[in-house]
Amino acid sequence: MNRLSIHVLGDELEAAAAFSRAEGIGFEVTGFAFPENLDNDLPGQIARHLKATAGITPLSSHGPCFELVAASPDPAIVAVTRQRHETALAAGFEIGASLYVAHTHFTPLIRDHSYRANFARSMLDFWLPLADRAGKHNIVICLENLWEPEPEIQAEMISAGNHPHLRATFDNGHALIFSEHSSAQWVATLGPVLAHCHLHDNGGQLDEHKAVGEGIENWEELVRALKTHAPDAILVAESEQLSENQLSIARLRGYGLK
Repeated sequence: MNRLSIHVLGDELEAAAAFSRAEGIGFEVTGFAFPENLDNDLPGQIARHLKATAGITPLSSHGPCFELVAASPDPAIVAVTRQRHETALAAGFEIGASLYVAHTHFTPLIRDHSYRANFARSMLDFWLPLADRAGKHNIVICLENLWEPEPEIQAEMISAGNHPHLRATFDNGHALIFSEHSSAQWVATLGPVLAHCHLHDNGGQLDEHKAVGEGIENWEELVRALKTHAPDAILVAESEQLSENQLSIARLRGYGLK
């Protein structure tokens, strides 16, 4: 059965963790997504997160996501990307996360006939060794759609990798902006490779991270698809304020999710 979770930003870590613990839901930390936290007192950041999240399950950790391109043709860019993810993934090991989320950074503006195939090949070359390492710590790496116009790009890549510790994250807010396919269609296509979702709302133009029900998403259709095609996926309310995530959890529970 789908498990509900919330994510947190910055100063609300302890308050959001207390809410998750009280409600019996999961938790996603984003502290290791930010370069300032990776570069300044990382042991202190790990200790703070370890204390705040003690006993909460499922626990996920969002990896760094700013200007990192795992599929870059420039080996220097790939090396920086690897260093950042290795550092953040190790932090995820330390706090006991079971999922690690990373953006794909597929770029649909590149109109070269070989780009999609090369992208998938380069992504698997990058992520499969990290998935091997993650497996030793019982972590599943989940690759999240960002600018993809269609779900097959993500689904085919992860299926080709065929690794038990490399799965998909579906972000419905990104799909609302960058894809003409409905969120329900995305879920149906990702199906068996879908382990984790970011759920929020927007008006179809900007990544506003509004609470569930505050934008144009068809939530009844999306929840039905999740229950049918990805019943074990962890569902993370991903607004930027705890109050909005609390509203999202209440509304998702109204659709029969727990």
